[in-house]
Amino acid sequence: MASAVYRKWMLWGALAATVLAALLVDDESEQAVDDVVQAVQPVSGSSGDKHTVGQTRETLPVDQLGKRKFSARADDIFAVTSWVPKRTAVDSSFNPQILQSRQEEVRRQPPTPSAPPLQFEYLGRVVAEGKTRIFLAQADQNYVAGVGERINAEYRIGRIQEDAVELIYLPLGVRQTLLIN
Repeated sequence: MASAVYRKWMLWGALAATVLAALLVDDESEQAVDDVVQAVQPVSGSSGDKHTVGQTRETLPVDQLGKRKFSARADDIFAVTSWVPKRTAVDSSFNPQILQSRQEEVRRQPPTPSAPPLQFEYLGRVVAEGKTRIFLAQADQNYVAGVGERINAEYRIGRIQEDAVELIYLPLGVRQTLLIN
């Protein structure tokens, strides 16, 4: 019970110290403002202008401020910044290695397109009425075709021989041979 009373007295004491400190600080700030107001002298000859305490009507000496000086890097504030290292300009006519490598790059052309490898499997053949037709399989698809017929709109049968079938890859016009066992 004694500690509860002790706490109350401590809280009341802290409250009293806080109020006293606030009053002292308030008085000091008012005194500082009064000192500043007295230092400013009002402009004489003001005709009918109402000024509040501390405001005067003086012009600033702008001509005495001087011009601002900017650094050379501050010229273009919207310049593009690139993190790619800058390349140095080298005259290739004086360096034969660079000249030769550039000529090789010009000579290089993209590789010519080639037909994909044949994915057909030969299943057999049938000869009827003088026409030979072959049976081919590709993945899950089975095809029956004769000379001149198309398969998948990509291949056409060119010739059928005893030991080989010639297929033409239509997009490039490349002839490919499928060997028969």
